[in-house]
Amino acid sequence: MDLLKKLFLGHLPLLIFSAWLVQVILPFSLSASTNKAHCILEREVEEIKVNADGTYSDIDEVFLKVLDEKGKRQQQVQSFFLNKNYSRLRITAFELIHPNGKRTTVDWKANSRVTNPAQTTRMNIYDPNQKVIKVFIPGLSIGDTIHYKVVVENFKPMIEGEFFGNALLQHTFPAKKILLKITLPAKKPLYHLLKDKSPDARVSFTKRVNGKSRTYQWKFENLAELVPEPNMPETSRVAMRLLFSTMKTWKEVSRWYYNLSEPKLEPTEDIIAKVKELTKDKKDPMEKASALFFFVSRKIRYMGLIEEAKRPGFEPHQVGLTFKSRYGVCRDKAALLVSMLRIAGFNAVPVIIKAGGKLDPEIPVPYFNHAICAIIDKSGQPKVFMDPTSETSKQFLPDYEQDSSCLPATKNGSDLVLTPVNPPSKNLFVMSVRDTLNEDGSISGTISVKTGGFIDTAFRSILMSKTRDEQKRFLEGLIRKRRPGVKLRDLSWTDPGNTKTPFFFGSSFEIKDALYGGRLYPFSLSRQMGLLDSWIISKASMTKRRYPLRLGYAVRTVIKEEMEIQKRDVEFSLPNTNDILTPHFTFTTNFSVASKKLLVVREFVNRALEIPPKAYPNLLRLQAELLRQEYLPMLIKKEARREK
Repeated sequence: MDLLKKLFLGHLPLLIFSAWLVQVILPFSLSASTNKAHCILEREVEEIKVNADGTYSDIDEVFLKVLDEKGKRQQQVQSFFLNKNYSRLRITAFELIHPNGKRTTVDWKANSRVTNPAQTTRMNIYDPNQKVIKVFIPGLSIGDTIHYKVVVENFKPMIEGEFFGNALLQHTFPAKKILLKITLPAKKPLYHLLKDKSPDARVSFTKRVNGKSRTYQWKFENLAELVPEPNMPETSRVAMRLLFSTMKTWKEVSRWYYNLSEPKLEPTEDIIAKVKELTKDKKDPMEKASALFFFVSRKIRYMGLIEEAKRPGFEPHQVGLTFKSRYGVCRDKAALLVSMLRIAGFNAVPVIIKAGGKLDPEIPVPYFNHAICAIIDKSGQPKVFMDPTSETSKQFLPDYEQDSSCLPATKNGSDLVLTPVNPPSKNLFVMSVRDTLNEDGSISGTISVKTGGFIDTAFRSILMSKTRDEQKRFLEGLIRKRRPGVKLRDLSWTDPGNTKTPFFFGSSFEIKDALYGGRLYPFSLSRQMGLLDSWIISKASMTKRRYPLRLGYAVRTVIKEEMEIQKRDVEFSLPNTNDILTPHFTFTTNFSVASKKLLVVREFVNRALEIPPKAYPNLLRLQAELLRQEYLPMLIKKEARREK
């Protein structure tokens, strides 16, 4: 993928930028080897000329050589993204350069298709000006070099008078040489920063002032390719990249979005009346805020048409229109909630956010993908974040938007901040086992599970799409994974559609012949822990990592078993276990025996949404300990000697 796509997509509306990242800029990790490369970027030359009002022209020329059959399949179709609200795009050259030097012109018009990005349809949004041009390359063979030149004319900057971008300099293939030249008016400075430089890369930079213009030029050589690493952060956080912006601080972006949104927040009489109705007889401030939040999240549908005049994709509609039509996209719903909160006496502001990701704080490159709102305190700091997008949400801010870069829109400007991470106790899985070791060596008892937070939501989302019988089989499967041969009776569970009470399920059970060779394996000592934590722990699938491992959720799981011992003449030898205590997570196992009762308590607490590479081995230690506890006898049963 060429710099054109990266730079141009920096100006895409919030509506599709996140989805584009998922589809096009997949997470990659750095590799210094080029032996397995399927293609190579021989050369890329890009020249950008920026005008005083922030508009610009971008000429990008690419020479991409195909090395093998896989590279041919990967590059057979080239995609070019266009937002007609902001830019025009022309392909001025498209050809194949064969190994013998012969050139074949590609009739790109005859072999292309122009469509709307599928992401906007899936998001229930219609924007006729969002386009993707897909060019199929007939006759492409191994050894050919794909050569094209694309010109983009940006006639409307996202932020008036400003220009910015993030040039990702590493791809899934190596690059021999990339030249980037940016020319601006002499009075318009360009703030720039090169981050995460590849060790073997060669970089040269020159800056020249010539009369009324200022030119910045970079030459990058010997850029290593990127190879995937599972569950790593997005490429824009780890790849070698060049950040550049005519804005010096994030406060300038904050003020821009404030000025764009503020005129749209004036409430109508109908909105004022609705706020009074919803907050009537409510004295607690957060009770009032909750009533307004759930009205906007559940009564205003998430869908939209891109009809904004000034900045399509960023500018919210008038809140009166959103309230009357009962639908809107994220920024419309956020603006309406801000307006209603202000009527109720809260100091609320719109917030733009990169949901699920982070932005580099040093240079303001506003690649946000979503809009929410926040209640701020007297010092101007956000204290409560709210995302009313989801129509089924039980919490103000979903877990997948925690630890994400965001920017409150304020009159005086705000700095880039991170959304808070919920404490692990909010996402709770507690399994309680009460059982009896019977005289015949069987175990019988009950199991009950209670949930909270996102784990509660996860159970509901899984079960609500299933029939009653399918729900039963799913829950039985969760229990049977913990101990083969267990027989269940009287399984019961709460209605997953009833969000007023926490989700709960439970069952009676029996395990015959629970003593194996005179050894007892308590039900609680299974490698299978809770719901999300088992999924989180299983993400450790590599022996070592170069980049952080994204876990996604902070959770707390407690497995507690109380076993009454009815079988006579039994002595226990309690095993040694390895507790794992780290700054990111803890895992403990405790045993005790008293008054013919055995107590086992296991607890896993994950506090981090990401594990840095240096701490990654601790997660592998946890996997090994869980496996050891499952397959080694945890308790040794011995018949006491009887006196003759």
